[in-house]
Amino acid sequence: MRIAIAVLLLLASAAHAEPTDAEAKASARQVLIALRILSYDKALADRTEGPVTIAVVSGATARDERDRWQAGFSRVPKVKVGGRSVRFVAIDYTTRKAFGEALHKHAAYAVIVTSDLDAKVGEIRTETRARRTISFGSERALRSGLSVASVPRQERDEILINLEASRAEGARFGAGLLQLAKIVEDAP
Repeated sequence: MRIAIAVLLLLASAAHAEPTDAEAKASARQVLIALRILSYDKALADRTEGPVTIAVVSGATARDERDRWQAGFSRVPKVKVGGRSVRFVAIDYTTRKAFGEALHKHAAYAVIVTSDLDAKVGEIRTETRARRTISFGSERALRSGLSVASVPRQERDEILINLEASRAEGARFGAGLLQLAKIVEDAP
């Protein structure tokens, strides 16, 4: 499946150190994995018109992590998902309501949740499900109700999918992805 992305870059705050070249390369790899996962969503054409918007949401303590994602997006220009261009937006997480409004404003198709927001997964999950926005996060966040995680392992990255959560967010992942991924359920 052809993947391509056109990137809208946001300027990093002067207070944050620029990601190193190695960090940007590692982030670009994670971006490509995320885009590949999104390309397996059979509901893409029904869920968005125009560009596919991917939001990276971070709290106050993970702006460097968000900047690494941004650097990763800048390394994969002019790539598309499902024949649609992709744009990147950054969202500062303050409240559940403000987060939901930002998802709506940007018409976010997917959101990448930084690690500092693991304690806010319940609030984030409520909004991503209400707005039908696919969520990416840490393995811990996945087990708490987000949809997808890509976890670095010794030999290769492992894709984890919380099938119940992804369906609640409106995704219909194809069998090819489900065969590659490990299916995980919410923690009790």
